[in-house]
Order: sequence, then C-alpha cells, then structure tokens
Amino acid sequence: MIKKPKQSVSFCRSALLKGGSRLLSRLLSRLFIVLFSTSCLASTTKEITENLTHEILKNSQAYSNLKELVAGGSRLSGSAGAAHAVEWGKSKLESYGFDKVWLQEVMVPHWERGHRETAVITSGAKAKLQVAALGNSVGTGDKGIEAEVIEVSGIDDAILKGPKLKDKIVFFNGPMDPTVMDTFEAYGRSVKQRTRGAAQASQFGAVAVLVRSMTMNHDMHLHAGVMQYKDAPQKIPAATIATADADKLSELLKSNKIRIKLNLSAKSFDQVKSYNVIGEMTGSELPNEFIVVGGHLDSWDLGPGAQDDGVGVVQSIEVLRAMRALSIKPKRSIRVVLFMAEEFGGFGGDEYAKQAALKKELHIAAVESDRGGFTPRGFETSAEGSALKKLESWKEYFLPLKSDLIKKGEGGTDIEPLRESGTAQFGLFPDSARYFDYHHTQIDTIDAVNARELNLGAAAMSVLIYLISDEGLK
Repeated sequence: MIKKPKQSVSFCRSALLKGGSRLLSRLLSRLFIVLFSTSCLASTTKEITENLTHEILKNSQAYSNLKELVAGGSRLSGSAGAAHAVEWGKSKLESYGFDKVWLQEVMVPHWERGHRETAVITSGAKAKLQVAALGNSVGTGDKGIEAEVIEVSGIDDAILKGPKLKDKIVFFNGPMDPTVMDTFEAYGRSVKQRTRGAAQASQFGAVAVLVRSMTMNHDMHLHAGVMQYKDAPQKIPAATIATADADKLSELLKSNKIRIKLNLSAKSFDQVKSYNVIGEMTGSELPNEFIVVGGHLDSWDLGPGAQDDGVGVVQSIEVLRAMRALSIKPKRSIRVVLFMAEEFGGFGGDEYAKQAALKKELHIAAVESDRGGFTPRGFETSAEGSALKKLESWKEYFLPLKSDLIKKGEGGTDIEPLRESGTAQFGLFPDSARYFDYHHTQIDTIDAVNARELNLGAAAMSVLIYLISDEGLK
C-alpha cells in the first residue's frame, strides 16, 4: 500500500501563518515558521522515499524487463544482438512515457570469436583443454600455433622470466585471492594478466597466451573479457582457460614439458555505428541540472549477460518508471542512459561525456549499476567535501533497505568520463560474494538473478536519485 503524506507543504504553510499570527511575536513567528516548515518538508521527503521503495518492491517491472532483454541472447558490441537490444531499449523507454527518448550515435568495436576454439596438449600428456578467445584477440591462422608452454603467476612474474618466454605459449595462472573479502578488489588485482598479458608476453617473443579465468570457483566455465595490445610489438593470440583445466595444466607442468596446439579463428573488423539509448524526466525547477542513472546494454557473447549488465539496465529504467508511476516530478532532470560497448573499453560512456561537454550540460551526479543484482549494501562514491557530508546525512533513508554503507571509490566505467567535469560518481554496491561465479560466462542467465534482490537494488538507487534531485549535493 502506498502511503499518502499526512500533511502537504501547503497545509504546513497555512497552519504556520495562522498559528504564528495568534501566538507569537513577529520575530518568534518567523523562527517558528522556519523550524516547522523544515519539519514538514523532512516528513514529506521520508514519505516519498518510502513510497518509492514500496512501489518498486510491490509493482516492479525490472525482472520482467530483464526476461525480455536476455531473451534476445548475447549483446556483444557491433553484433545483431546489440542492435536488437538498442531497439528494445528505445521501445521500452517510450512505453513508459518519459518526457524525452532518443538514440545517441556512437562508433563501437566489432570483434567476432569465430567457430574454431581449441587447445590440445600434444606432448607430455594427451588432453583437450576448454578455451575461449579473449575480446580483441587475433586468431592463430588456419593451421593454428603449436609451442611449448611456460607458466607464470602474473605480469610481474612474466617480466622476471622475460627471455624464457621466447617462442612459448605463456600460461598466466594467477588466481583471484580468496582471502580478499571484496571480490571486486580481488578481481582488480588479478585481471591485469588478462588485459595486459599478451602485450607483455609479446615483448619477450612469446607466440600466444592462455589466461586463467577470473573467478574463485574451481569449475569448467569459461570467463570471457577484453584484452588490449597497447605497447605490444606484435599481436599474439590470447585465450581464457577454465580454472579446473588451469589447475590440471599447472599440475602437469610440474613433471613434464608440455606442448599445446592452439587454434582460434577470432577476428576484428572495422568499427560500426551503434547507439546509447537515453530517456529523460525533465526537472520541474532546475531542468538544466542533470542526474544520470545507467548500466551498459552490451554483454559478452558466451551468454545473455543477465548479471552483467542486464541487471543495471533494468534497475536504471525502474528508477524512472517508479517516479512516473507515483507522479513524482523531480526538481532536476534525470536521465536513464543505456550505454553501449562498455565491455570493450567504455565507448558509450566516452561519447556521452563528450556530447555533454559540447552542449555545456551541467551534470551534478551520475549513478551506475554494474556489479550485479545481489543484495544492495550501499554505494561506492567519488564524492568529497560537502557532497560526501550530504550523502552521509541521508543514511536514515537507506536503513530500511539495509543499504547504508558508504564506501570511497569509483562509480563505474560508463560514468567515469563525466568525472572530469566535476560530476559526483555513485556506484551501487551489492554483496559481491557470488558475482564472479557468473561474470562473462555462459551461465550468466536469468536464473542467476533473484527478483527480490534485483528490486532492492533498484529501490536503493531510486531513493538516492530522488534525494539528489530534491536537495542537490551542496
């Protein structure tokens, strides 16, 4: 049930004027008016945030929207799946009757893994390994690449063993540290071997790399992800290997010289035109001050990307849907942005920030959901000074959702480019324990998402965005 405010602001003003004129002197009346008005407004704010939460927990369309989105399959940038997702996003935003809906053109990478992805141990043992090309990787050519394997624990170890890497397939086997409580921190410490491993190994004459999948689980699921050739003297093939196979290969290397034949048909094409999808509720009092809420529309191609980042897309849409359902008219303009090509380096986020700068738009805050749809704990933020103090003063509004944690840090890849213009960054911070079980895999499906947890995250985001719109950050 939606609670109706017991007293409107206009009722408070009327009561104050009557009471003040009868009971107090002019000076005391003015003081009373200020104090009583503040109390009325605070009560109204609390009721509005409660109503937003109730609307989302009772009538949310986030989970049904997520089902629709992932039904279209994977959404790798430049693919037909991504193009379909753009059409879906535009149609969905229009269906909610937001004040403005439009597509923002952005040029994005187009890479395909192809149909050949094999790795066969040819000497020292006989076995097949499950592999998947990393995003941006070149292929091996039709004949494949066969070479001896050398194991390293990460980038630093590769540099230390430098000359020994020549003509080898370098096996990066640095696991995510299970003793680190925040799995995103553990991921950040290990992921450099995926993004930079091939470039580093090529400097020492390596012919290819295999990289342990970024997860703490011991299983046969392949975790895709992007890699870059910056500073690489030569582009060499790069593939991820499941953790169970990685452990098996590591064990074999303790007693044998192992050779592997790797065959990948991955290929990059010219950039193609795609779009960010944008919807806006125009501010009633400060329409030229903008708040962005968003997630990225693209996903990796091994699965439909429910957690990464279908969740962020539908949570962001739900924020505006709930406000419109309750006839809330925000003081400042709120934009939901479904960003394209985050997985290949944040192309959509860069373009949005570029266009905002060209139009000299003032973005006071940006909120992103790109850490999965698990139970929300609070927000990670770049906010400092008065903005941080204001955020901390709002904790009471997040206590009912048990999402009052405030953590210094970053907001997200897509909104990071806005930071240069002084935009405060906020990233939804959910429980991260299970996120990397699904991250960039074929099992990142709708079954990986709990509707209740999804809605709790959307509710926390809606409360934050309403407060920023209503009170600002100064």
